[in-house]
Amino acid sequence: MNSTANNGVERDGHSDLTASVEATVREALAVIRPGAAALGGDEDLAQAADLDSAEVMDLIMEIEDRLDLSIPVETTAQARSINELCAGIVRLKRSLS
Repeated sequence: MNSTANNGVERDGHSDLTASVEATVREALAVIRPGAAALGGDEDLAQAADLDSAEVMDLIMEIEDRLDLSIPVETTAQARSINELCAGIVRLKRSLS
């Protein structure tokens, strides 16, 4: 029973962190490319938002500033969608806590 309760808490904590990170990513995206924050989570971020490489770096810096953390290049390179970027940031935040 305790493990089920603990798992539920972990899932809720994970959900809260994921939702918070996604909201931050979308807010940062809206700063870089207004209107792009409404993109689907699985769409190719750079292509669907029409971001060039400089704008992608601006987006990452905006997210870093908002979350007060440094996102490794490999996390950025592996993420093609908002969902993938959020998952990478959540993993990073969990590894730091």
